[in-house]
Amino acid sequence: MSAQKDCEFLVKRARELVSDDPCAAKAWLITARTLYPADFNIQYEMYTIERNAERTASAGRLLYDMFINFPDQPVVWREISVITLLDVVGGLVPPTHEPVKTPEEQGKAKNKPRKGQNDLRLLPCTSKAILPFCLQLMFACFKLRVFTDSRDDLSLGHVVVLLQHDWPQGESLFLKALDKIIQQASFQYENFFNYVTNIDMLEEFAYLRTPEGGRIQLELLPNQGILIKHHTVTRGITKGVKEDFRLAMERQVSRCGENLLGVLHRFCLNEKIMIIQSLP
Repeated sequence: MSAQKDCEFLVKRARELVSDDPCAAKAWLITARTLYPADFNIQYEMYTIERNAERTASAGRLLYDMFINFPDQPVVWREISVITLLDVVGGLVPPTHEPVKTPEEQGKAKNKPRKGQNDLRLLPCTSKAILPFCLQLMFACFKLRVFTDSRDDLSLGHVVVLLQHDWPQGESLFLKALDKIIQQASFQYENFFNYVTNIDMLEEFAYLRTPEGGRIQLELLPNQGILIKHHTVTRGITKGVKEDFRLAMERQVSRCGENLLGVLHRFCLNEKIMIIQSLP
């Protein structure tokens, strides 16, 4: 067996153990790192386990080691960028009102740099300017991951939340996300009612629950799986859950006037760990 296959086997074994026996998974990776100290995948897997377990001190040390030993790995720079980005957002005070784009600003947004040119942006050091730019960068981190053949409801939910900022320009991507949900025939994102306040999006998701919309199974309420078991009656008709969903939608419509940047700022602050864990 080649060294590369050995490394792949050790990483695979650790992944299989991490949910049931994280200590054993860690032991496998420590052994793997001792045998193959120059293998990036082993060290990144160690970092991922520590990061997802929210052990920030050890995760930070591992990330620093990767930065020193593997500075050419794009994954390392992406990880650093997202963490830095969320820290920047956390230090901002969201604007008290939505910024209104002038026709001149809208025209500038359409003028993309030509291929092969670098895009240097100079922003005022204000929350009004920096927060939207950070949201765009965060959206870019999830965009390519979401629109693939693999299923990732959590990242797809993050994309739906972030697409609100670029509305209605982001409507085509939102419809693409809806198509994926329809193909899956189900969608689970329990933070939906915390952060989605766009009336057009709410209408589309409400439509998915109707017979005309395909009766898509949407789990958008916290602990909805438990609620389904609680409300299921003799013939399996989840009347209580349908009523909960309807009431939640009605309450959400009343929030459509909220300051969107404030909502998205809370999303970045409250879900920071989950956002980082959602990265591949």
